[in-house]
Amino acid sequence: MKTSKKSTRKSSRRIDLSAFDSPDIQGSGNCMDRRLLAMLQQLEMRTGYPIFNWINSGARSESHNRKVGGASRSSHKIPTCMAVDIGVPSTDIRNQLVFEARNIGFKRIGVGRTFVHLDTDENKSQFVAWGYPNGSRPDINPFV
Repeated sequence: MKTSKKSTRKSSRRIDLSAFDSPDIQGSGNCMDRRLLAMLQQLEMRTGYPIFNWINSGARSESHNRKVGGASRSSHKIPTCMAVDIGVPSTDIRNQLVFEARNIGFKRIGVGRTFVHLDTDENKSQFVAWGYPNGSRPDINPFV
C-alpha cells in the first residue's frame, strides 16, 4: 500500500531484517541499528516509496565489505550495522530521498548515481554528503 507523501503516522508493518543480511551470513541483518530502521520507516511513510524493497546493502561481513570495495571503517560492517544503501529507479526519486532523509534527521548521506547511502554513525563526521567514487563531490548536497 502506498502512503501519502505527507503521512507521519507510525508504521505497524514488521520489518523483514533478512533484507539487510550480508550475502555470506544468513541472519546478519538482525544487527541493524534500530534508530536507523525507525528512520527508514519514516522515510518510506513520508515518500510513499518501498524503501525496504529497494535495499541494496545493509550489514556486511568483513570479507563481503572487501569484495564490494567498501571503506575499511565502513558503517555497514558487522557489528556496527549503522548503514544502508538504497537502490533508486531514477535521479528524481534519488533526489527526493536525499532531501527527505535530511529532513528526517539523517546527518550522513552518500549520493550515488543509482543509490543513496544513509547512516546513523555518530562516531563519524556529521552533516556531510559525498559522491561516488567515495570522496567525489555529490550530485546534490542537502546540507548546503
